[in-house]
Amino acid sequence: MLSGLFGSRASEGKLFYGWYIVGAGIIINMLMGGLIMHAYHFYVAELTDEFLWPATIFGLAFMITRIESGVLGPIQGWLIDRFGPQTMMRLGIISTTIGLLLFSQLNSQSTFIGFYFIVAIGSSVGGFMTVSVAVVNWFERLRSRALGFMSTGFAFGGFLAIPVGTMIQEFGWRNTALVSAALLFVVGQALAFLFVRRPEDRGLQKDGGELTAASTSSRPASSHRHRDFTPREALRTRAFWGLALAHGAPLLVISGVFVHFTLLVEEVDGLTAFHSGVAYGIMNAAQLVGQIGMGYLGDRFSKRMLLIPAMFGHCVAAILLGFATTYEAILIAAIINGLAWGSRAPLITALRADYFGARYFGQIMGWSSIVMSTFMTLGGFISSVLVDSTGSYEIAFIVLGLGAVTGAIWVLIATRPTLPGGGWRASSMLPTDVTRPAPQHGEPGR
Repeated sequence: MLSGLFGSRASEGKLFYGWYIVGAGIIINMLMGGLIMHAYHFYVAELTDEFLWPATIFGLAFMITRIESGVLGPIQGWLIDRFGPQTMMRLGIISTTIGLLLFSQLNSQSTFIGFYFIVAIGSSVGGFMTVSVAVVNWFERLRSRALGFMSTGFAFGGFLAIPVGTMIQEFGWRNTALVSAALLFVVGQALAFLFVRRPEDRGLQKDGGELTAASTSSRPASSHRHRDFTPREALRTRAFWGLALAHGAPLLVISGVFVHFTLLVEEVDGLTAFHSGVAYGIMNAAQLVGQIGMGYLGDRFSKRMLLIPAMFGHCVAAILLGFATTYEAILIAAIINGLAWGSRAPLITALRADYFGARYFGQIMGWSSIVMSTFMTLGGFISSVLVDSTGSYEIAFIVLGLGAVTGAIWVLIATRPTLPGGGWRASSMLPTDVTRPAPQHGEPGR
């Protein structure tokens, strides 16, 4: 049982150190997601009641922070590859803490946008990308599984957002922001030391096992390549842009949910922020199922084919939300969106590492974030403008859903790239995007 989940050494009572990094990543993502991203719509509802700001202001703030994430992505990726995940994690946590402290003191639209911008920078630097690079560097054969487990932190953050929403209602949004800042700083800084850059730094190999002379000998990075892609080489491939667009298109729906979910639920007669929190919790439970299930299946079957149903799931969920007039419809949409969300993220991240390798993954992920952030920007802002102009969520969420389903096209376009100068040929009947173990020492590359 343990060996099936965590590798062969787990059955011997020796848990691979990489799983400690995954565990720390789960907690970091849970805090970043639960205290900030998932809690955003609770803050939106309270700020709307207190200041009577239009939806466009919150969409604008979300748009600016997503633009920041895109612009920062390539720089952040280079810094992660240059200085390691631990350093970037510590800097990101400090920046997020400062942003939350300032956020608790805002009193105008301009200070709201400015302080939330600082929070967003910190959560980007100390969050998903940094943790993903660390996990990719420690796993290869079990990469989808490890990324699937790591991604559950964001879903757990959705459950954390429920007590955050309750605190906002009971103690005020300013006090909640202060408590969130303190919790993130203490726990985040305590866990950052676990993020060792590479398994070789602890005398280990990827996926487990002791480092030996045989394991350190020169060999291909995978059965498909004689080395990893550089960022420049990756950017010239159709696969890079296909994966970036496939990763980005469903974020139209995700950003719309982040900004509008609580207000959308409260539009239905008899429903309150409490009902929103319950529905959001159910969505995150479904997300957990998708992350763990697809993380496991992604190491065995074609990741590209597993991704296509997720794209359609986001579309269906968005349209259901736009036309929802009952709590039951909202719950069904939440389950579908959660399953699609959980299935998609770890599979695309693992597929990107399978295609391009781990050595420059931070930079390649950083350049991808420009495309992904563009979709997040458009989803939050366009949906807010459409809500303000039409007075309903129907057209806004139809547009988001139709945009998300285009991800299926981009996935099909993203076939395995060929490394300039020739690579290692695949010679088995396995799906072309399933990572296979590198040849052992003394075994010819294949």
